[in-house]
Amino acid sequence: MSAIATAKKRITAFVKELVPLLGPVARMGYVAKGIVYLMIGVMAGLFAMGRRSHPGDFSTVLLQLFHEPFGEVLLALLTLGLFGYGVWCLIQAIMDTENKGTTIFGIVTRGFYAGVGFVYLAIGWSAIQLLTRRSTLRQGDQPEQEWTARVFSISTVTRWFAVLVGFGFLGFCIYEVRRLYVEGVEILRPEGRKELIDDIAMHIGQIGIVARAALFAIIGFSLVWSGITFDPHKVRGISGALIEVQREPNGRWLLMAISIGLIAYGIYMFLLAWRRRINPE
Repeated sequence: MSAIATAKKRITAFVKELVPLLGPVARMGYVAKGIVYLMIGVMAGLFAMGRRSHPGDFSTVLLQLFHEPFGEVLLALLTLGLFGYGVWCLIQAIMDTENKGTTIFGIVTRGFYAGVGFVYLAIGWSAIQLLTRRSTLRQGDQPEQEWTARVFSISTVTRWFAVLVGFGFLGFCIYEVRRLYVEGVEILRPEGRKELIDDIAMHIGQIGIVARAALFAIIGFSLVWSGITFDPHKVRGISGALIEVQREPNGRWLLMAISIGLIAYGIYMFLLAWRRRINPE
């Protein structure tokens, strides 16, 4: 038996021992993700109406909670959820809980789950650093642009890595929108079938997924263009993508539409926490 197969077998056995805990961890993660997107959606709406000077992103959400009454408690609870979601995404990748298989498409999809898991673990770590006053969080596109600049500084060839990641974002957006029409209510993967509730949840999810896909498509295009022009300042994060939408003709109304969609996506995450079938085996 190869070392990889042995390691996978050990990881699988370890995960199965934790099965009783995975359900609560995953559901807590969906709630945390829902809170984040709900807040980003509300901030985007306020920005569209001229009641905020800038839209929000993950760092903005963490800072906003931190400065609220009992902010440290609220942020600590959110941090637990963020770590929970990160762990659940890694479980999805390792255990193939979504039955993606070992085809090229399945491996790529599972790799994406793992990547998302590491992103949320990193966001959770940022929250811990904020809680412990070890560092401050920066909002806007500057962190993404600085990371891109570091990658570009290695070699001119690394520009194509940004292009590849950008196309990965675009491919993910197409996949997300496509499965709305292929899977139907199965995008919710409900525990048992409650027709009215699950149909409502599906429609809310469709609105939210389309809005998030539109936002991620802008981020993907910015990465592709950054790689082609070899300019890290072309990269846009969530807040930068929302600003780009606002700059378009009728941008205020487009931004309001995305705001409503992101709020719907947050609600969809709450519905996943309540209704989704968690099957780590």
